[in-house]
Amino acid sequence: MRILAALVLGYFFVVGRVGAELGAHPSGAETLHSGLTSAARGDLDHALGLGLNEPVEFFDTALDTPKRSVAPGSRVVSLLNGCRTVSKPYDLLVHFHGAPAVVETAFERSGIEGALVIYNLGIGSGAYEDPYSYPNSYDHMLASITIAVRELCPGAAAPKRVALSGWSAGYGAILHIIDRAKDAGRVDAVLLADGMHVGFEPTGKRKVNATSMAPFTLFADEAIAGRKLFAVTHSSIRTPYASTSETAEYLLDIEGLRVDRRELPGPRPSMTLTSRADANGFHMRGFAGDDKAAHCDHLFAFGELLLTPLHERWSNN
Repeated sequence: MRILAALVLGYFFVVGRVGAELGAHPSGAETLHSGLTSAARGDLDHALGLGLNEPVEFFDTALDTPKRSVAPGSRVVSLLNGCRTVSKPYDLLVHFHGAPAVVETAFERSGIEGALVIYNLGIGSGAYEDPYSYPNSYDHMLASITIAVRELCPGAAAPKRVALSGWSAGYGAILHIIDRAKDAGRVDAVLLADGMHVGFEPTGKRKVNATSMAPFTLFADEAIAGRKLFAVTHSSIRTPYASTSETAEYLLDIEGLRVDRRELPGPRPSMTLTSRADANGFHMRGFAGDDKAAHCDHLFAFGELLLTPLHERWSNN
């Protein structure tokens, strides 16, 4: 028990700083003491500490009792509806980057019946790109998740459908996973909250790099054909590399999708919807806002904007 307590405390020391504030005061995004980064792989949350806002709890073995495990420094596994959820092949959402308190609350409210795993690997997209740039890294991730779920629920089945979601820097992991055809084929849905970045073409102009966008473009093709779900939100923040609004516009242009550009209220008082496009399993929502508070809004609105279409897809299939 002393070793376990030390590991948990170590996790909080390394990872947790702002996560508690995020979970306890969702409206307080503007209080985050961080600025926009200028490094091409830094993304927009340079000083944003992400952690847990509650101690790890141990539950009894009742099938419907929520279960949760924490791997020091990186991963949270949540079975909000207990072991009954994983007693047969189950749906799995793997989320990269974001305060667990916020993501878990959104998942619980979404009504999705499945398992949730959250990875927080560091600051900047490189922390997420590097581990998943290797062949078989996706297989290893799924295997480790299956083991962790079975430690919570002995005899648990294996994942059935997998959705990958990411906020901000978390897109880096998803980009590399779906860049491999064999792995992309096993991903049912991709959800990106203000976090689809690439570089520019080497022309000296702000032209989105088509080669770097290829994994997202191919997944968008599948979603538009109705075979996948690809949901994207973006702010209006300008970055030294291709911003989330520029990459979204690139997809809309290359797919030839019609865009509704009427301004409407967003899911949070501070959000204004400026553009939207839908085509079968593809959904894009663009918002005003060009500061760190606007960036954080996309995490706080993750449930309404991105988990809603996932719930609809998994409930109807």
